[in-house]
Amino acid sequence: MDGTHRRAKLARSRLYLVLEAQPHGRDPSALLDAALRGGVDIVQLRDKQLPDDELVRAAEPFRRLCDAHGALFVLNDRPDLVERCGADGVHVGRGDTPLADARRVVGADRIVGLSATTPEELAGDPDYFGVGAIYGTPTKPESDAGGLALVRAARDTLRIPWFAIGGIDAETIADVAGSGAYGVAIVRAVRDANNPEGAARELRAQLTASRAVVTRGEEVLLPQIDWLFGAWAPGRRPVAPHTHAAHTDVFYVLGGTMEFRVGDGTVRVPAGSCVAAPPLLVHGFRNPGDEDARFLNLHAPGVWARGQNHGLPPELYDTFGADRASTRPRPIVSATGDGDRLTKEHRLALVKVQQPDLDVLEYFVDGEYDGAGAHVHLRHADCFHVLEGELELVADGETVHAEAGTSVVIPPGVVHAFTSVGRARFLNVHAPSCGFAEYLRQVDAGDDVDPAVYDVVELNHA
Repeated sequence: MDGTHRRAKLARSRLYLVLEAQPHGRDPSALLDAALRGGVDIVQLRDKQLPDDELVRAAEPFRRLCDAHGALFVLNDRPDLVERCGADGVHVGRGDTPLADARRVVGADRIVGLSATTPEELAGDPDYFGVGAIYGTPTKPESDAGGLALVRAARDTLRIPWFAIGGIDAETIADVAGSGAYGVAIVRAVRDANNPEGAARELRAQLTASRAVVTRGEEVLLPQIDWLFGAWAPGRRPVAPHTHAAHTDVFYVLGGTMEFRVGDGTVRVPAGSCVAAPPLLVHGFRNPGDEDARFLNLHAPGVWARGQNHGLPPELYDTFGADRASTRPRPIVSATGDGDRLTKEHRLALVKVQQPDLDVLEYFVDGEYDGAGAHVHLRHADCFHVLEGELELVADGETVHAEAGTSVVIPPGVVHAFTSVGRARFLNVHAPSCGFAEYLRQVDAGDDVDPAVYDVVELNHA
């Protein structure tokens, strides 16, 4: 398996299991098989007491069963044994092998994870972070519990995969997920369960999707983006001015008219318009018309909806009053037909929003538009909403015919391709941006572009 495939699997991973070589003194095979059937995506072998040769032998069932279930196998703090154990990578703590040394030893094709126990340690360039302990845990008694504040700090800081760890089980996972965790790492909740498969399945159900989601108005919540639909009736109470400190709030008006308070001004916009409030810009909205206003509402990264759905106080899902606002950020207002125009034969793309948190583009294509062949993004979600006509998308080998009113939300790590079926108009959203609009701009100009710089990995198969 090469580095792209490993990192694609990592991007889609949500449930991470840490085990010793012989849980409860037994062969781990049955436990591993059950946990992987239940939805575990990554398994780490952590056994600091075993001599080298015994650790290599202990790794055999881990490697074999992870291969059988398409999961990643990670070794704890032994980069020097990753090759012998057939591991996909290594995880190191702050007091273990330095990150740079671990990456040099395992090579570019294998993944390296790093522990972070405080907000200050959420720095560096591993492939993923293990964040915690969140709650006190006997498996790491030396770790102080960071609580849900540490989950929120990771949510607001990190733009790569990360897994909350420490005391997470069926009783606590809803709070951790509601606070915005990308994924969770567990030990006792599965290892000590009477039904490890059922325990893993219950935990996995609390976490966000890792497959492409097709929706016609239902919300889709990913770590990278909240994909929400709204309707506001005439005369309904306006949304009061508020701010977000760590994410961008975007509205694309699908029908009717909306009026936005953005910063010091007010703007009234019709269908086809897009309004974005960057972090710390005060904003609110109302329906000034005499018909329902319908809109697509995007929060990027996806820090808002899970917290609201879980019933947290607004400040815990990054929502504050107007007093938190700054005068420095500027609103983005793109009226119907407006936007930087990127053109090539059979396609016009209007750049409606270009921000680090997300790029929003509106495409107009004809029946000869060739779309994009099989590719994958490792660090950002690729999302589509069909406004007119029809798109044909292939994600994970499954074909989707998306007609007007249909959204297809594709998480990082999912191989996909798309083209139009005749004339079509659609939105394409990349969250976080990873410079996608700039990438398209350079491609249209005929520049020599390395797609990987913009998190576009082109493949020869879907």
